[in-house]
Amino acid sequence: MSANRPRNYRTITRALLCCGVATLILAGSLGPSSATKPKSHTISIGDIKYLPATLIVRAGDTVVWKNDDIVPHTATAKNKSFDSGNIEPGASWSYVAKKKGTYLYDCTYHPNMRGKLIVR
Repeated sequence: MSANRPRNYRTITRALLCCGVATLILAGSLGPSSATKPKSHTISIGDIKYLPATLIVRAGDTVVWKNDDIVPHTATAKNKSFDSGNIEPGASWSYVAKKKGTYLYDCTYHPNMRGKLIVR
């Protein structure tokens, strides 16, 4: 009986090791994918300003500018990477942030309206 004990011990140890490795693989494949799911963020336009004025998002996220003001506005990047065109009162415009970086933007009609989009 003692001759079988080391053999059984090795079999059980291998089985436990395989289960542990499988658990780590499964946890690794489920964890990051759910954490990196694209999200949607809204910037409200009102009282001649963007709220929030600075927004930090991840690459792949969608940013929506919603015009809650009584006059038209734009969200126009200084480096020309995005331009909403005219956003009428009550309307919105969305942009998928694909490239990492910091993007300064303003309103073409109201240059004192400034915002910053940071894509990580």
